[in-house]
Amino acid sequence: MGSFIAGLNKNPEQHTGYFGTEAKEVIDTLKTDFSDLACKDSFAVLKENGKIIAALGADWDQDSATGELWGPYSLASGEQWQKDASRLWRILQHKINQNGTWHGFYNVQNQQAIQWISLLGGKLKSREVILQVLPEELKPSEKESVEEFTELYTEEFKSLHLKVFPDSYFSSGDILSRKNDRNRLFVIEKNQRLAGYVYVEANPSHNEGSIEYIAVNPEFRGMGMGEALLKRAAAFLFQDMNAKEISICVNAGNEAAIHLYKKVGFSEKHRLEFYNF
Repeated sequence: MGSFIAGLNKNPEQHTGYFGTEAKEVIDTLKTDFSDLACKDSFAVLKENGKIIAALGADWDQDSATGELWGPYSLASGEQWQKDASRLWRILQHKINQNGTWHGFYNVQNQQAIQWISLLGGKLKSREVILQVLPEELKPSEKESVEEFTELYTEEFKSLHLKVFPDSYFSSGDILSRKNDRNRLFVIEKNQRLAGYVYVEANPSHNEGSIEYIAVNPEFRGMGMGEALLKRAAAFLFQDMNAKEISICVNAGNEAAIHLYKKVGFSEKHRLEFYNF
């Protein structure tokens, strides 16, 4: 299953944005950090001569009654791809058999999936850009006064996070509860006030890191705060966590942020569309 999904996910025309393109990473996710339901109940699979030819999974969250769709994937194309997708969806619905909200996150080149989810009633909610940087691509800078988060900044952090990310998947409380040796929150101070923060998560087993959130107080924008935060986050992930690549997801309409990431050394990897129904 892992090799089948990872192999097709490398193709932009079948790419889903929720996971990676390496079989080991996909398998590890399925084993350790996937659906609240058993894996067999979270996947619909079609086989031919004992080999998988199509699959559709759902990372189902019981508390929020939401499912992130992995796929559909099929070795077919055109009309047959759509037939496989419809059959897989019926099987998956029967297995999960719960009411809730479904999410799809598809590469703009994955027109088969976009057509499929649109026919199911999926509505386009946002367009996102995935950017990536490798260690050798990160542009050097002078050392900045970015520090580890302390409780002194708690209320300012909560206020800024809510202001910049009012409907985010992680609340400020979620971020604070997730902090550990791999997941770190860095802040930058100006005039004894919180000027900005960056929250990162590392996955050492796959030598990967991600910048989950970065925000600068509007009063301090245009002063290099965002660049300083990004470079501190990257230094932690590359040097302390031995990451080989760092990724970040940003709304496609946020041209200022995309410009900042590219200025630091990030380059665009994917453009995706987010749907739900």
